[in-house]
Amino acid sequence: MANSYFQFKQFRIDQDQCGMKVTTDACFMGAVVPVNPGLKVLDIGTGTGLLSLMLAQKADINLDAIELDQNAFEQAKANFKASPWAKNLNPFHAPLQSFEANYKYDLIICNPPFFKSSQIGQKANKNKALHAQHLSMEDLAVHAKRCLTEEGHFWVMYPEQEMNEFLVIAKKQGFHPQYLFRLRNSPQSPLFRMVVKFDLSG
Repeated sequence: MANSYFQFKQFRIDQDQCGMKVTTDACFMGAVVPVNPGLKVLDIGTGTGLLSLMLAQKADINLDAIELDQNAFEQAKANFKASPWAKNLNPFHAPLQSFEANYKYDLIICNPPFFKSSQIGQKANKNKALHAQHLSMEDLAVHAKRCLTEEGHFWVMYPEQEMNEFLVIAKKQGFHPQYLFRLRNSPQSPLFRMVVKFDLSG
């Protein structure tokens, strides 16, 4: 059974109400995404709020985090409030497809759901966190482009097969991969995650 919380050096993640717990690959993504002071950032499907908090500790940014699942949204909101960067973190309970802001973002991050419907389990909150029926790859690419500035950056993580699919879909929306990280548990282990930075400028 996963721990009900995960203690970082500068903040704590309570995760008992979230389908997706703190994972090593998500921590890696939070570590490699660069941020500069003053950036407007959007975290799509924030879950526990892990990626938002990892970026907020790096620089003085303005970050909006959206989450569809009610329990995960409430937990992220509590994790934000308990952190040293609460004033910079704005949680929203909304699907990406209908989310509207008064500005576009310099940086968008997303650790999206990726399992297909054939792998749906019995826990509804875990299904929302892991399964793509609420956020298709097409919707992610279309609305990330809608929300991003022309000079902005879009970081996303998928397993290898899903990332190869998403690369094709993202290209149709004008996204170009700039950096690609391949994650393995060891040099001999199979590839299990890919993290890609996309730009619109090519």
